[in-house]
Amino acid sequence: MLNITNKLCKLPSAFSLMLILLWSHSSLAQLRPFQAIYTSQWDLGISLSGQAERSLIKNDDGSYRLTTAASAMVASLTESSLFQFIDDQIEPDHYTYQRKVLNKTRDVEVKFDWPNKKVKNTAGGSDWLMDIVLGTLDKQSVQLLLQLDLAATPVINGKTYAYQVADGGELKIYQFIADGEDLIETPLGNYKSLRIKRDRGEGSDRETWIWFAPDLDYSIVRIIQKEADGKSYQIDLQQLTWLDG
Repeated sequence: MLNITNKLCKLPSAFSLMLILLWSHSSLAQLRPFQAIYTSQWDLGISLSGQAERSLIKNDDGSYRLTTAASAMVASLTESSLFQFIDDQIEPDHYTYQRKVLNKTRDVEVKFDWPNKKVKNTAGGSDWLMDIVLGTLDKQSVQLLLQLDLAATPVINGKTYAYQVADGGELKIYQFIADGEDLIETPLGNYKSLRIKRDRGEGSDRETWIWFAPDLDYSIVRIIQKEADGKSYQIDLQQLTWLDG
């Protein structure tokens, strides 16, 4: 696992945050359906290896589905985002998440009601409604819009990207920071990749980094997630197939 120094940044003021949100949604890039295969490494107190698949499919009705599925012995994770892509913007319809680790399972479902600007959350056997605003994303589609935004304008080290996300019954700001570049070795070749860090604010024990390769249309080539309890998860790209011909 990589040893990466944690660089903490202060949250922006309300005015600067508004500007960041505007800049973060200026993508003119186009979605390319794909299928990507990754190796996965899980550190749950014991080290486990497995495989992960991430795919973007365009449906016959013009909607898109982004799916991530990973498994390794006694652990598995599945995420699915159904969304529309309208005027270069992602508009989520339905998000599901399931994680199984040993004998513990967590299921989450988020349904978007755009005419009424509401979201229905289901988790832990409970349902609740929350208000949303235009531009709200789900926890997985935010990675895809970040990918499009990285491709749209030059990436400067330290640049911040912020998005509104429906998460846990709250409207949260997901903030990411351009944290440098690394050469990532893959079976497809070695790719100079942008290292993007999720900024959860000071005091957070959770850490996430995502590497995007410009030469692969800014596809994700690596993700590292470290949890507060010391558990960690990593995926590395092995195969990439474009599905748009």
